[in-house]
Amino acid sequence: MTVKTTNNLGVLLRSYEALYNWRALAMLAGSFVLGGLAISGGAAAGMSSGSAAVSMLMGLLGSIIIVVGMNASGLMLVDQAYDQPIRGFAPAFLGGVQAALYVIGLLILLGLGFAVILLAAYLLSLFGRIPGVGGFLGFLLGGPLVVVVALAYAVLLLAGPLMIAAVWHGEGFIASLSRAVGIVTQRPLEVFMHFLVLGLLVFPAVAFIFAVVFVGSMFVGGFFAAGSFGGMGMGGFGGMGGFGGFGGMRGMEGVALGGAGMGGAGLSIGLVWFLAWSVVSLIYVLGIIFVYRAVSEGVESAGSEQIGQKLAQFKQKLDDYKPRPAPVTPPPPPAAPPAEPPAPSPEPTSAPQAADTTHCPACGADVQPGDAFCGSCGHQLK
Repeated sequence: MTVKTTNNLGVLLRSYEALYNWRALAMLAGSFVLGGLAISGGAAAGMSSGSAAVSMLMGLLGSIIIVVGMNASGLMLVDQAYDQPIRGFAPAFLGGVQAALYVIGLLILLGLGFAVILLAAYLLSLFGRIPGVGGFLGFLLGGPLVVVVALAYAVLLLAGPLMIAAVWHGEGFIASLSRAVGIVTQRPLEVFMHFLVLGLLVFPAVAFIFAVVFVGSMFVGGFFAAGSFGGMGMGGFGGMGGFGGFGGMRGMEGVALGGAGMGGAGLSIGLVWFLAWSVVSLIYVLGIIFVYRAVSEGVESAGSEQIGQKLAQFKQKLDDYKPRPAPVTPPPPPAAPPAEPPAPSPEPTSAPQAADTTHCPACGADVQPGDAFCGSCGHQLK
């Protein structure tokens, strides 16, 4: 194990710093409480009305609230992990909605990929039923198919959290999937060791928080259910089966649904359990982000570019195979109107003939062309 890997594993100790991020804690705890109210209230309403549709609808609403809240808090924890200013509640909520859609789509895509591998393994297993050679083919295919399915399941378990962290980090839809799968396939041992150490670090917190909440729920739930301290049956601690005379664990009934004899106290206790889940989840989420930051260094995301190129080529092929409409011959242009004959040019007219008589330039009297002097004023004309 290199020094760099050891340092990266040591960073996981900072997962507990998630509890100092009060915005992420408030966002996650609020979403868990609201989602828990919707789930518990829907379950109680469904039991009282006998309608399973109400329980399913409220359960779906509560699940959506929790998923969006987890993604919003994940964005805040990414800011903390990369020493960036923590974003506000409104930007985190809006980003959480988009991230939740990405995460759900990617998880469905991963699940479909694993289902395809299972289907292929099932189809290959049918060769083992061929009479005569089925045993030999089963021997050849059985072991390799186990390895293939096991590896695919390991990739599913390890790539899922990394893919979610990639979405929070700002990677695109296809880039998050290809980057997570690339990290797992290129560094499987390093990824496994990081998640193993993270689990060992978080497990004590999970065990401690759930243990104390469980004990508190048992006592307080028993008080409300039995109605008296003596009704707790304190002598019944002989084993988990007689863990207090709660009348069939009525205290735990109220934890989830506000069960019989507990009323609103059961609902309140259930919310405490959802709050405990939010604290544990916050620590684990920051740990996943640290794991992603540690194992993604130096891993190129060329897979997303290749997938994008393949998708572009596939789209181009689809466009090529689309039926094209027959070429339409454009209509002939309208015939030009016949040219009008040019207008006849006017015939040149001869200059008017000079009149036989003219006028004297001095007095204006009429004179003849051959006169040398004006007969009226005597003006010399020539």
